[in-house]
Amino acid sequence: MPPPCYKIAAMISMFKFGGGFLFFVITLSGCIKDGPKAAAPGLPAPTVPADRVQFQEGLKAFYEFTPEGYARAIERFDQASMLAPENCEYRLYSAQAHLFLALEQKLNREDFRESWDKGADPGCAPGSAFSLRLEVFRGFDDFGVARDRTALAKINQAIELEPNDIFSRYVQWKMKPDPLIDEADLALIQYELGNYWLIRGDYLRGRRAFERALELSPRHFRSLIGLAQAQSAIDEDAEVEPLYKRAVELAPKFLEARILLGDYYSGLEENEMAREQYLAALALNRDFEIANLRLGISYLQSSEIDDAQKAFLRAIEINPSSYEAFYYLGNIALLRGDLEAARQRYEDSLKFVLNFPDATYALGAVFFRQGKIDMALEQFEKVLRLNRSHPDAYFSRAAIHAQRNQFDDAIADYDKAITLYENLRDSMNEAIADYQDRGLARKAEAETVKVLRIEGNLERARQLKTKASGDSQK
Repeated sequence: MPPPCYKIAAMISMFKFGGGFLFFVITLSGCIKDGPKAAAPGLPAPTVPADRVQFQEGLKAFYEFTPEGYARAIERFDQASMLAPENCEYRLYSAQAHLFLALEQKLNREDFRESWDKGADPGCAPGSAFSLRLEVFRGFDDFGVARDRTALAKINQAIELEPNDIFSRYVQWKMKPDPLIDEADLALIQYELGNYWLIRGDYLRGRRAFERALELSPRHFRSLIGLAQAQSAIDEDAEVEPLYKRAVELAPKFLEARILLGDYYSGLEENEMAREQYLAALALNRDFEIANLRLGISYLQSSEIDDAQKAFLRAIEINPSSYEAFYYLGNIALLRGDLEAARQRYEDSLKFVLNFPDATYALGAVFFRQGKIDMALEQFEKVLRLNRSHPDAYFSRAAIHAQRNQFDDAIADYDKAITLYENLRDSMNEAIADYQDRGLARKAEAETVKVLRIEGNLERARQLKTKASGDSQK
């Protein structure tokens, strides 16, 4: 079997340096293969310099576009540089790989500063396209560094110097996305295109881009996540668990994959499996707010109130404006019967997100139980201004109307709540039937539990409507 071929023509080019000095780079067309080419019969095999072998291996690793690939690329580029210290190209590629690694580390909430520092321009190619690209890349907002106002002009200058350099165009893309970059058949570019199309709602094109990225780099775990999201957008019942699991297998320290796999299990109400992923994420980074929030919700769903409270309090320690954590702490206080503490928590939540419907409704429920009927009504009506299809808000407003002997208004609100509950129940029953037909037993079971809760609310609304109708005749 012939060795694999790695296209690198776009990666290697002639650099133009200041002062008229031209840096000599071997320009390769076609592809690089593992090891030297076989010699013609009777001729000695060509000798590839050791530094070029290391460089070629570095390019192959870099083209995986994964953290481990970048780390191996750095090692190879540095080895090449040790073998040929006069060759600036190796130092430039090492700096670039460090920046790509730093970006991955930053996105994964890791300490990226060491990699970022090593991504500085080595200073051996002043004025070159590569040098300009490193300068702009290193100033990305992703790194928390204020972007140079001239950054776009600098990367445009780099592209003028080296029009075919895809990585200068990639940096330009990060600043100003343009789908024309899809002519570059690299995993990194296809991944970026997948996200581009997802944001614009073109899920089929997004899926194709992620699939192509994985063909080019089967270990590109971010594309597995993107593919799962595209599949779910196309068909919300698509079976994406294998994609999330594969991402976790390829990158056990990838926090986003852990959270998404946990959320998948949580949606099935498989709380122990969800919790396993959230705890794994926290073992990697205990200051990960989202993991603490998700863990708290998982505990709350299992009625493990004390553990849930600890998780939500930890989320607030990490982020004092964690409005969701305040909301769930309000739910815990309500479960414990502490209405005043619940009110305070809901109000704390609403300080950060004024139009948070869940906290608004819950605050109204607290006021109702405290006998502050006007204040409760104000909250329920605010919820309905935010969402006219909120059955619980109609249900609760109906209770206030009935209490005030406003029976016609109460009956109208109960009718609205009943209709919304019925619609929700019916759509979920249709989904359950579809799951069963497709053999998705776990999803069917999870939805069945939710339907039972809706049925409970629906029955209560019907009973109270009947009572309001009877009372109106007295």
